[in-house]
Amino acid sequence: EEEVDQEPDHQECQEKQEEDHQAQPRPGPTSPRLPLEELQALLLSLEPVNSQAARAYARLKQKLKQRHKPQLDCRRSIIQGIPGFWAKTFVNHPQLSSMISDQDEDMLSSMIDLEVEERKHPSHCCKIMLFFGNNPYFWNEVITKEYLINITGYRVFNSTVVQWYQEYKREACSHRHHNSSPKFFNCSTDHNFTGSDRITEIICKDLWLNLLNYYKRTKLLEEGAERTGTTQILNGIQWSIRIYLN
Repeated sequence: EEEVDQEPDHQECQEKQEEDHQAQPRPGPTSPRLPLEELQALLLSLEPVNSQAARAYARLKQKLKQRHKPQLDCRRSIIQGIPGFWAKTFVNHPQLSSMISDQDEDMLSSMIDLEVEERKHPSHCCKIMLFFGNNPYFWNEVITKEYLINITGYRVFNSTVVQWYQEYKREACSHRHHNSSPKFFNCSTDHNFTGSDRITEIICKDLWLNLLNYYKRTKLLEEGAERTGTTQILNGIQWSIRIYLN
């Protein structure tokens, strides 16, 4: 009889264990906010690191810029001794040539230097400076355009006002209002002219870095050993500058 009495107790104990097991909380799905909060906290912790890296990069670029200044000065001096260098360089560029009219080419023939400056801190910006000698079109010795660079492209935020000579001022105004084609000086002097950002990108990313690729070297070679030596010097300087800018 004792054995018969123990069976219900054993069964009752087993049922109680099953009930307790079912009553225990089971691990549920993680709250959807938790991973996002962790990610946000991680990104916030990276902000000072990114800012520090950006400042260090800017200091390094400035240091390299100062180191390469003598080479840039030497390049400028050599190019100024080659008549019409920049006009030929622009005209020979396959993507710019269609945007340069005969009058643009005549204006560019008085161009004596081109400088491009780019900075990435505190915002990504690019500045283009076109230097000119005496010409019959405008007073400016320097025409500057500054751009903000983002995923949508180049957006101008500052530009030199071109001081046209009186005899050309009306013609220049007429060209801007009645000529919708993306000519070089239309894009260079008008903030909102279609094609301005494209010309800027070509100058910054290609022509400025590879200017000798677009100049007719055959003419230099035809002028003898002195000019050949000049080309070799420019090649060496340009290679060094390309490494610095990249």
